[in-house]
Amino acid sequence: MKLGKLLVGMLVSLPAIVLAQANIENGTLRMGIRNDGSLMPAEISPLTGITYLTSGADGLTPGCPCEAWGVAHAVSNTSGYTGADVGIQGITSESFTSTATTATAVANAFGTFRVIHAFAPSTTSNIYEVKVTIENISSAPVEALYGRAMDWDVFPTAFSEYTTIQRGSSTALVFSSDNGFHNADPLSPDSGILFTNQDIDDSGPADHGAHFRFNFGTIAPGGKVEFSIGYGAAGNQVDALAALATFGAEAYSLGKPSQNPPGTPNTDGSPNTYIFAFKGIGGVQLIGVDAVDDTAPAITRPTSGSVTAINVLTNDTVDAAPATTSNVTLAAAGTWPAGITVTPDGNVQVASSAAPGAYTLSYQICSTVQATQCDTATVTLEVTAPVVVVPKAVPVGHPLVLAGLGLLLLGFARRKLV
Repeated sequence: MKLGKLLVGMLVSLPAIVLAQANIENGTLRMGIRNDGSLMPAEISPLTGITYLTSGADGLTPGCPCEAWGVAHAVSNTSGYTGADVGIQGITSESFTSTATTATAVANAFGTFRVIHAFAPSTTSNIYEVKVTIENISSAPVEALYGRAMDWDVFPTAFSEYTTIQRGSSTALVFSSDNGFHNADPLSPDSGILFTNQDIDDSGPADHGAHFRFNFGTIAPGGKVEFSIGYGAAGNQVDALAALATFGAEAYSLGKPSQNPPGTPNTDGSPNTYIFAFKGIGGVQLIGVDAVDDTAPAITRPTSGSVTAINVLTNDTVDAAPATTSNVTLAAAGTWPAGITVTPDGNVQVASSAAPGAYTLSYQICSTVQATQCDTATVTLEVTAPVVVVPKAVPVGHPLVLAGLGLLLLGFARRKLV
């Protein structure tokens, strides 16, 4: 009895054990975070990488727990990496905190870098944002490299996925491949599985994923670089692209099933398309519609028919590419005056019936891939009436009139002589 009470007292006096890793959720996604900032903590059930709660499937865990990150100092040729499958080299955990929806992992990389991964819901429920901070904690300048890799294992065709990689325009992105099994060490070579350093749509089917490597340049002692990673999933590729647009992705990979149901080639990405993206890396947003305001040169209304004042699509973009009739639909927004119209290919037409005046008119373009991705802009133009030339009356006594009468009389005289 005394022994029992003693044991109970000892247990009560012990501090609560805090597990330095967590599964977090936002209602659409579940993320599994290890104490070093990589994914898939083996000690927590269910084993989680990126779970799309709508389908109940995880995009990483059916095979190996292959997801990792690494950091390196390019000048000293020193690096470290960590991941559930590849192990830990040169990385130690400094702290880990979490709530039901967030997690922050702080790690030390070989005494040179402090790397913080802060996980939290983003502006779209289909993507978790990870704000990454790489701080130089050494006493000398460093050249910072960062790598991240993951192997897609997508339901219902795990080990046989379509992989997409879009590199974007960031000069900091120095390497990419479909080798999701890489240890993410920025100093370790990677020959890829099917490709390296290419923009690829729906490569496969194969058992592959994505690997991105960045060079963020020189960081002074005490300095830091910051960027964001996006992990997520949606019910199909169209919705995944819409989520990437909301997130503002500058480079990304998609993993989607190659068949759904089995035996039927799947191209729309249902029931789950998984997302791995980056932003804040110095590139241009890849997914999104951008309509830019226009000012047309002054236009004179024609006396008949119509004339083109300007093409409003010229400076508009979709997914960082020029807007065309193949990637956008265009329509007037609001009420346009009689005689002024805009065609589906962007030409603003001014007809002879248009009233003279100054106009600021609105139009909208929407992505043909995702109809809900739209943007509105204005076109400003000034229409003037054509100049009408009225013949000027000539006075009766004007020399020209007298000369004309003389010629007329001379003509009659010649007819009489004949």
